[in-house]
Amino acid sequence: MPAANEATKVRWVFLTETEAETVDAVCARIFPSGDGKPGARETKVINYIDRTVADEDEALRRCYRDGVTALNALTSELYGQRFAELSDERKDQVLERIEANSAVESTGAPQGPEDEGLLATFFALVWEHTIQGMFCDPQYGGNHEALGWQLVGFPGAQWGYNAEQMRPGFDSKTIPIKTLEDLRRELRRADD
Repeated sequence: MPAANEATKVRWVFLTETEAETVDAVCARIFPSGDGKPGARETKVINYIDRTVADEDEALRRCYRDGVTALNALTSELYGQRFAELSDERKDQVLERIEANSAVESTGAPQGPEDEGLLATFFALVWEHTIQGMFCDPQYGGNHEALGWQLVGFPGAQWGYNAEQMRPGFDSKTIPIKTLEDLRRELRRADD
């Protein structure tokens, strides 16, 4: 599945098409879809990451650029393909290897030659940004159509909750989901 929308190409703010494709493939393995439930691709986490990284400092942007390059170099060396081209099983094996090297690195034990901290740091950043993109307010580029909120039963941005809604055991899925834009719309209507 391409990182860009099939009908129209996404205009990336920071990432190149290849970088977006690679990062999107990592996100899809961190938070895969399945059993009719949305994952990172459906919630458009890659859009959140692209916008977020574009607004960050040079060190973080460099980590993304260098991380994608290192990841694709590693998978090219191991399998003769870029990360995004691998089967899901091989993608998982590569990410597990990076994660294992990260755990070894934190104990001070010797590391493999492909991991001098860059891939571990890159993977940790993508992991964190994937979770943020899954559950942020949609205005930030991720959580498309509030799918992440629907997944966990979070009602989104609300002005407040009544006593019944605050009661233990209340099913929050019965509260209509609202985004920050929904609240802004309500304010504009109230001002009219």
